[in-house]
Amino acid sequence: MYMMNCELLATCSALGYLEGETYHAEPDCIESVKDLIRYLRHEDDTRDIRQQLGAGQILQNDLLPIITQHTADKPLFDACIRLMVNLTQPALLCFGKVPEDPVFRHHFLQVECFLQAYKEAFASEKVFTVFSETLYNLLQLDWEERQEEDNLLIERILLLVRNILHVPANPHEEKNVDDDASVHDRLLWAVHLSGFDDLVKFVAAAQSEQQWSMHVLEIISLMFRDQKPENLVSAGHARSVEEKRRDELELETLRQKEMAERRSRMLQRGVRHSRFGGSYVVQGLKSIGDNDVIYHKGLHNFKNYTHDSGKSVRRVPKRNRKAAEGGDSKRRSALNVRLFLREFCVDFLENCYNRLMYLVKVRTTTPSMHLVKVRTTTPSMHLVKVRTTTPSMHLVKVRTTTPSMHLVKVRTTTPSMHLVKVRTTTPSMHLVKKGFLTLGRAGLDINK
Repeated sequence: MYMMNCELLATCSALGYLEGETYHAEPDCIESVKDLIRYLRHEDDTRDIRQQLGAGQILQNDLLPIITQHTADKPLFDACIRLMVNLTQPALLCFGKVPEDPVFRHHFLQVECFLQAYKEAFASEKVFTVFSETLYNLLQLDWEERQEEDNLLIERILLLVRNILHVPANPHEEKNVDDDASVHDRLLWAVHLSGFDDLVKFVAAAQSEQQWSMHVLEIISLMFRDQKPENLVSAGHARSVEEKRRDELELETLRQKEMAERRSRMLQRGVRHSRFGGSYVVQGLKSIGDNDVIYHKGLHNFKNYTHDSGKSVRRVPKRNRKAAEGGDSKRRSALNVRLFLREFCVDFLENCYNRLMYLVKVRTTTPSMHLVKVRTTTPSMHLVKVRTTTPSMHLVKVRTTTPSMHLVKVRTTTPSMHLVKVRTTTPSMHLVKKGFLTLGRAGLDINK
């Protein structure tokens, strides 16, 4: 049980309260959300703020009701989405790697446990319906009408869905058999019922939304993380005679194996207790002293003899257990989920795959530095260096001896176009853009 910091507890209490099914937000709720974001920015190496908010179930009891019932309050909705993106980021991203120190490994496992609780809370059609409607309204806006806040909200919604899908399953809690719905399956079904999967396919295929290609690829990859291709292909098809015969043979083999183990246990169980079984001296096997080992059980169990028999098993403290690695645990999902994933896969391969893979290839192979030539009649002008650190923001630095040149900030919508505004008093200078667009005379604003 975590004791929440007094200031953090007061901030969480100022968010609002849930009365029945209705959440009543306080007047200064948005300020409290911003304070929580500020607290997360200054948390220590153990991620104490994150753990306290997870133990207090702030996301389940406050943030999710706020975004589902107060969607019309855009500033509050944006702040809550921003906070949830921070809270749901992977534990590996918070700690950098799986800690080897037992204390930090304990904190790592606690953060991962809270993320699994978040994932279960997000497996709701109501939550994803809000995401779908918000994302749909934003994607309906033309690029000229879309503000910078709209682009940030689109990116944060995609990142939030990516973070939730990335949360690994808890094998100790989810002891489900095949064809049973796990938390991940319920999450995928909520994605399908809300129509969010159609928006993902639209973003993957639309030419105007190519800047989100990497986020879309991550979401699709995580949707199919635990699936086997043969299970998706065979979903909905009647089993052939050979498949039935193979399943019956496999079942009969397991039955025969279980019966053989049962007969073996019955043979090992004597009709009388071990006091009448006799004692044997094991020659050549020394006990603690110099004498031979004396064996007091039946000879049929001697092949399993070990000096460790009878010792109590040493219990490993919870904080010293190893973190569960994101292995290749494959399981068969529920039939309706497999049918949905198969239809999604067919549509994606037919309409989106080629374009999305091309955009991802361009983004991963494009070098991070470009040199743009400057045509000028002034001999003091040189080359313009474009530093492409992110796809939507570039810095242009002009090396010149003319004091009228300054640093120019470039905002662009595609990696191949850069809109440059140069403040200069030299009218004869022209900048040539590498790509599709040629920039005109310096001192002019060039728009699309």
